[in-house]
Order: sequence, then C-alpha cells, then structure tokens
Amino acid sequence: MTRVALLIEYSGRLFHGSQFQVGVRTVQEELEKGLTVLLRRPIKVIFSGRTDTGVHARGQVAHFDMDDFDGDFYRFLWALNGILPDDLSAYEGAIVPEDFHARYSAKERIYVYRILNRQQRSPTLAHNHYLVRQPLDVEAMVSAAGCLLGTHDFTSFRASSRSIDDETSPLCSVQRVQMLKLDEGQLEFWIGANHFVYNMVRIIVGTLVEIGLGKRAPESLSQALSGRDRNLSGTTAPAHGLTMQMVRYPESLRLFEESAEKCKLPI
Repeated sequence: MTRVALLIEYSGRLFHGSQFQVGVRTVQEELEKGLTVLLRRPIKVIFSGRTDTGVHARGQVAHFDMDDFDGDFYRFLWALNGILPDDLSAYEGAIVPEDFHARYSAKERIYVYRILNRQQRSPTLAHNHYLVRQPLDVEAMVSAAGCLLGTHDFTSFRASSRSIDDETSPLCSVQRVQMLKLDEGQLEFWIGANHFVYNMVRIIVGTLVEIGLGKRAPESLSQALSGRDRNLSGTTAPAHGLTMQMVRYPESLRLFEESAEKCKLPI
C-alpha cells in the first residue's frame, strides 16, 4: 500500500462542512466518492482539520492509502478532477511516509478571514467576504490583535455550542497574526497556529469588527483572552468569510513546498 497526500481546495458555499455527516453534502463524502470511482475500491480519507458549513479551503490536506502507485500525479489528478464536482478540486499530490497523518503530523494551520468594508455589496466577492457597511478603524483592530501572539487559553473564543466530540485543548500557540488592508475596502485577517478551537477565528474576527466599529475598546480583546469566558468576547463572524489557506508540516517532509511558499504572508 502507498500513502498519498492531496492538496485540495473547495468553495464551502454548498457544503455542510468537511467531515462526513449523514444526510447532507460534505467534502469528505464527495472526495471519497470520487476516489472510490477512480480506484475501484472503497477509499477513506483523513483531513488535516475540519471546516464548518460555508467555510472555504485553499490548502486543505487529506491523506489516504491506495495500492501501488506509479507517482504520475498529473494523470491521477486530471482523472480525479474529471469526477469531482465543480466546487471541489485536488491540485497537488505527494507520496508520503506510511506514518504520515494529515492531522497529527501538521505543525501549523493558517486561516484567512476576508472582509469587504464598504457601503455597497459586491456580486463578485459576496460568497467569500463578510460585508461590513460601516467604516472600520483598522488601526484599532491591528492594535488589539497583537495580544493573540503566543500560547494562550482561547476558551473565550470557543463556541459554547461545540459538539460533544470537540474536546481539543483550549491552549493554542498562535505563531502569526496580521491584518492587511487591500484595495477598495478589502481587508484580510491572517492567523496561524498549531491548532484552533471550534469557531475560534470567526469569534476573534467578530470581536475585532466590534472594536473597529467602536462598540468595544481595543483592550477588550486581551481582557477577553485572559478572562477565559465566552461572554467576554464578541459575536461570531459569518462562515463564508473564512478560508483554510494552508497547512504546514515539518521540513523533513518537504510537503507541498511550492504552495507553502506562495502562502507566505505579504509584507
């Protein structure tokens, strides 16, 4: 058997999350169906992490085992993408060691949350940007976000409605935080950590937006962080603004290096 890792992207708009759920359309179900048709035997995939309903992915990683493989990923991916639906694609592949695990071998996950800060909606950005019509104080948001760097207990930024099987430690090591102001009111909030608790990024963004709107003070973010109480943080930002951008693995694996290089935060 050969263990294969795939780098996949998808629009989360019509998916009920990445993980299989009975009776609803998920990324796992569609990917496993496509691989099963292509390889002519049942295939089980493991993802690097879960994404919720409506959340997109540019650099989700999945691994699975298959019979001996000749390593021709051009033909393999071409054939697989011919089977997969239009909102899901595998665009890189690699043969990995048999002890590789898409989730447990990861050392950093990087998410990007996109905001459109202008009065009028955008048809082209509507499905992957959160529209905030009132002007945002971006400098206040940047100032507040700095406290997130380092290892902290993120209980205040964990959804109280998490599922019973979500018992991830609230201690997360955040390795990068950056707010980018792009053209025409487009904002990007980048955050990378060893792992995330349920709805963590969306709650952080919701809190930052409230700061940007002047509804709370910049220091309230650090106060919420130290208070370890969900009631101290802000609202949960909409799912459609969030994208899983990249998953990083130890350098010894040299996995998807070119794509990881493209994912470096802009200066």
